[in-house]
Formats: sequence, structure tokens, C-alpha cells
Amino acid sequence: MTPLKLETQRLFFALWPSLELGRELYRLSDRALDGVSGRRVLPEDIHLTLAFLGSVNDEFRKCAEQAASRVQTGVFALNLERIGCWARSGILWVGPEQTPDSLTQLVQELNTGLAACGHEVEKRPYAAHLTLVRQARPCVSARVIETHHWKIDRFCLVQSCTHREGAHYEILREWELGKAGV
Repeated sequence: MTPLKLETQRLFFALWPSLELGRELYRLSDRALDGVSGRRVLPEDIHLTLAFLGSVNDEFRKCAEQAASRVQTGVFALNLERIGCWARSGILWVGPEQTPDSLTQLVQELNTGLAACGHEVEKRPYAAHLTLVRQARPCVSARVIETHHWKIDRFCLVQSCTHREGAHYEILREWELGKAGV
């Protein structure tokens, strides 16, 4: 007898900028790539991951969505003011000088709810960033850039589908901040 194969989805929670901000950040990666090679993230795919869930079944997804519905964090601002590169992974990123308390709270609230679903929460400290280029070589030194202001008023559940040309992302559901149960 063949065992039943449970369908899974590769999911994560994220902040998703407007296409306009995604395009600004794409242009920023263009300027940062002077003399650097790598695989650029398309403007419509630039995002800030809050919690990576991995491949999960429908039961876990429902629990994760219920956890997201209980988030109490309010609307906040995120200033993207640094660009840098992690040499080991070759990730060229943009992010805040310091992670705002509201973003830390959002991640903690999500992780608390996900842990109650049986999810093993990331143990490393949270590093708020948006990936602009993968496999960047050579890496650029971190530096301050012109600030890009981003009003955070929602977060989303995203499915990642891997293809030969790279990952494709589909937003499955969104939650407004400051409105539990929406």
C-alpha cells in the first residue's frame, strides 16, 4: 500500500513594499552593482522576510494564519538607510540602521504564535533586510545611503515556488496592522 502524500507549500511571512518602492530599490541595486556581479532580485519580488516557515501542510498553514490574525502591532515607519553585503552568502541587502521596536514586536508576536503551532523559531537575532542581489561578488562594504521611507501598515503570507530561473512569489493573504482578526 502506497502511503498518502500530503501536499505542502513553501511559505513565509513578509513585509511587501509597493511596486514603486521596489523599483526604487532595484535602481539602488543597479548603482551598487558597479563592478559587482550577481543575480538581481526583480522589483516585484523585493521583500522583507519576517518568518520563514519552510514546506508546510494545510493544517500548519491554518494554524499560522490564526497566529497572524492575533498580531497586535500597530502601523509603523521603517527607514531603509544602509546598504551592505554579507560576504559568506553573497547577499547584497538594504535595511534600517537600527531595527525599529515595532518591527521587532511584529516578529516576536508572529514567532510566539508560530511556536504554539509547533514551528521551530529562528534562534539567530533578527536582521531586518531586503535582499537586492544574490551571489554578489565581490561584496561591497556596508554604508549609509539616502533614506527610503516605508510606511508599514500590513504584512502578508507568501508562497515561494522555485523554478529554474529562480523563485517566484505569490502573496496568499494579507493582514492589516493594528486590526487583530482582520
